[in-house]
Amino acid sequence: MLASAAAFVLATACAGADAPARSAAAASVCPIRAGASVSQIDVFDGEPADQAFLAPDDDGKGQNTYTVKAIYAQGRYVTVRCHYGSTVVEDVKLPKSVTRCLFSGGAAHPALSCK
Repeated sequence: MLASAAAFVLATACAGADAPARSAAAASVCPIRAGASVSQIDVFDGEPADQAFLAPDDDGKGQNTYTVKAIYAQGRYVTVRCHYGSTVVEDVKLPKSVTRCLFSGGAAHPALSCK
């Protein structure tokens, strides 16, 4: 359980390492918190408690893209877990159908935009 979580954290950080800077028009799913910045983003199929971590697409063009259309087509939803520092987390359920989410900003300034 912890090993898979650690592997995903590493994969998430690595996936964004070469990501282009996000445009100002693409707002992050993670809410802005006064005095705190996002340190990590996890993406789940359903509730985070179920530990169904999603990984970004693994083809060259989609390395920072999470294609999630099929999740909604099957009647499920995506939850994004936003970490602020080492102790504060906020889960953002995406109940409206989205097609894909794009990770950007790298490990220093992670962001996730979905449409």
